[in-house]
Amino acid sequence: MIDLTSETDYQLLGIINWLRDKSEQQDVIGEVYDFVALLKGIKPVFLLGRTPMPEELIEKILKLALDLKLFVIEGCLWDATAYGQFPKWYTEYCRGQISEFKAWYICKEEKFAMSIKKINDLDGILSMDEEARLLGYPVCCVNAHYNRAHRYHRGSLSILKRLAKGNEQVMRALAMGNAQLAPQTNEEIEDFDFAFQIHTPHLGSWNMCDECKNGINSSSNELEKKYSGVIEMFLKLNPMQ
Repeated sequence: MIDLTSETDYQLLGIINWLRDKSEQQDVIGEVYDFVALLKGIKPVFLLGRTPMPEELIEKILKLALDLKLFVIEGCLWDATAYGQFPKWYTEYCRGQISEFKAWYICKEEKFAMSIKKINDLDGILSMDEEARLLGYPVCCVNAHYNRAHRYHRGSLSILKRLAKGNEQVMRALAMGNAQLAPQTNEEIEDFDFAFQIHTPHLGSWNMCDECKNGINSSSNELEKKYSGVIEMFLKLNPMQ
């Protein structure tokens, strides 16, 4: 665990309070909690840039990470989506879209930095288990995240096929042209409703699976308790508030 100085604590508190004063940034604060969890030894790797956030905030976190002499590795967003049943052109299109987003992977140990570099060398392609292990998220929730992604892609392809009347070249042109994908059939609506389910924890930025949300699985609850134990030092919160 990093021995945080009072100056580091002050900077972290400043970042968190800055976000807590901005209601429009509440979706970002969970990512900052992830950074605190990394510093306190709860997770191996912190992903910065998954959630759109002000450039000013990104710069603050990167500067603090570099001041602490952490490993900061820039790369594309990771993607463990199982594209196997989808057309090759669609897979290439989706991965091309993801590659345009910039992210930073921050860690304390060289062995994790090496793992990050290997994944980035593979254009961010990895397994769900590997993503869960490195980012310190419950495996069940990561699997659920990619199940939602699968349903989104299935629904999107169904819409494209319907609009293009089955012509794959037209489907590809529509996708490349960022056509509006409005679900109409029952299956398309069900796929999109499922894909956009969001179950955020009180602390942290992962999207919980249904079992964790409903208390059937305790993985997210246990992780939240770990987060609460370190974050309350900065926020003076009661556990799980």
